[in-house]
Amino acid sequence: MVDFLQTPSLLSKGVYLQLVVEMKLLDDAIIRSNEPEEVLTYHYKALENRFIIPFRKVKGKLRRLVLEKQRSYNIQPDCALKDDLCLNCPSCLLFGGTGETSSIKAQYNILSRVLGETFISTNTVEGIRNYTQNAVGEKDLMTGQALMTILTVPKETVFKGVVTIKDPTKEMASVIVDNLKRLTRIGARSVEWGRVETIIVNAKLSDREDISIYNLLQNDASLTDDISIIENLPLVETAYTTLNSQIPALLKDLIERRSPKKDKKAKPKEAVQAEGAEVGAE
Repeated sequence: MVDFLQTPSLLSKGVYLQLVVEMKLLDDAIIRSNEPEEVLTYHYKALENRFIIPFRKVKGKLRRLVLEKQRSYNIQPDCALKDDLCLNCPSCLLFGGTGETSSIKAQYNILSRVLGETFISTNTVEGIRNYTQNAVGEKDLMTGQALMTILTVPKETVFKGVVTIKDPTKEMASVIVDNLKRLTRIGARSVEWGRVETIIVNAKLSDREDISIYNLLQNDASLTDDISIIENLPLVETAYTTLNSQIPALLKDLIERRSPKKDKKAKPKEAVQAEGAEVGAE
C-alpha cells in the first residue's frame, strides 16, 4: 500500500498525490498573456474548442499564496520570486529554484515537486466576450483617444485540472491543500477580474500519475468523489514549521552529494611527479 513519506526525500520514491481541482469563475477572467503559446482557447480533437488555463498560471499563483502564508509564520520572510529565492524554505522545497539566480547564490538547484496539467473548461466554447475600455487622459480627464479590447472568459465557466505533489509528506500535502483552497483569483489584472471558487473534488495517493482531466472529459466520466486521504492532515501552521525544520538535513545531504569525493588511494602529487621523471630517464 502506498503511503505518505515520513520525511522529505532527496531521491524520488515514486509516490504521487494527485488532487483533482475544480475552479469556477465568479466573474469574467482574462486568461491570456503576451506569450504566443498561452491562448484563450484550444481545439482538442475529442473535446472540440475549450477554454484553458495553462498550468504555469495556476502554479505561479499557488506559489505566491504559499509564500504569503509562510511569511505570516515568520519563516524565511524575505524569500520572494525571481532572484530573491532563498532555496532554504518550504516554498522553495515544493516549487524549486535555480541556485545561480537565487539571492544567496546557492551551489545547488531544487526541482519542483508540484506538477500539473492544463486546466480545461468542462463545457465547449460557445462565444468569447469582448470588453472595450477607454484610456483616460491624466491632465484633461478626457477619453476616446485610446481604446483597448480585452477578451475574457465568461463568469460561471468551470475548469478542471490536476495538481500533483511528487514524493509528498503529510506536511507537504497540508501546505498545498490549504493554499489551493485560498486560491480565489486567477488570470491577468486579477485586482478587478478573475474571482474564482476553488475546491478539491478528489484525491488519490499512488505510485503513478493515472488521473487525467483530458481523459475524464473525453470519456464523459467522473471519479467517485473521495478526499479521505487529505482529511486528516496536520494543521497548516504545524506543517510549515515541521517542514522547515526538516530542510537543513535534506540540504546537507544534497550539498555533500555535490561535493567532490576524495580518493583515499590516490597517490600524492610529489610521488606522481617522481614516477614521471623515472619513466623519462628510462
